[in-house]
Amino acid sequence: MTESTEIKYGSLIKEEAFELIEGAVLPNTFVLESKNPFPGFYEYYDNLQKDITPHYIYLVTDKKYDLEQFTRVTQKIMADTHKKYHAALGTITIFNTVYYVIRVRHIEQYADIKELQAYYVSLGINFKDKPSKFDHETGITRLNKFFSLEKVEDDYYFDSVEANHGYFKIPKYLSWSEFEQLTKQVKYNMDLLHFDASIGFIYDYFKAIDIIRIYAENLSLDMLKQIRKKYIERIK
Repeated sequence: MTESTEIKYGSLIKEEAFELIEGAVLPNTFVLESKNPFPGFYEYYDNLQKDITPHYIYLVTDKKYDLEQFTRVTQKIMADTHKKYHAALGTITIFNTVYYVIRVRHIEQYADIKELQAYYVSLGINFKDKPSKFDHETGITRLNKFFSLEKVEDDYYFDSVEANHGYFKIPKYLSWSEFEQLTKQVKYNMDLLHFDASIGFIYDYFKAIDIIRIYAENLSLDMLKQIRKKYIERIK
């Protein structure tokens, strides 16, 4: 982290396909994994993602927990275990059902999931029972999280923690359906440039600033600018 790093709080929304994890979790708990968290990029490069495990893990909680309780509990777990998980609160919406979740990244092995769950339970955060049936459903994930951003130019940021993650500001709020359609149009009009995109916002000087997050291998500022230009041309 450098002097130019800015810590912002905000939210990101994306669509993901989920699989149920059963063997490596506490008995009768509901845990999901996103096998391909960047589908817009990896759909073109099938072999690049397969050896990266575990992926994004979602611990489905029994209810909505507030940010302060979650943050304090997570801090204690990180201190006690000396692990470097990245955890965030969020929701997954599948059809009309909303599940409250803790999204965890950088779990070294599946066996760690059960230990992490047990710590959360011991500190007052409990998990939803496993459903009787779950068929690899696709849902919309909304994460409420802190961003560690390096401002590289006005309207452009790189993530100082996660490689190949960039962000740019957009001039107005877009619904998920509007964003989805725009992204299809942008990709159709960009030759040989594959990327994954999600939409969200950050709080900045008491305002909600709309952003788009881009993931691509070897992401550069020039690539971010090209992509932003295509979005801006189409935002009405």
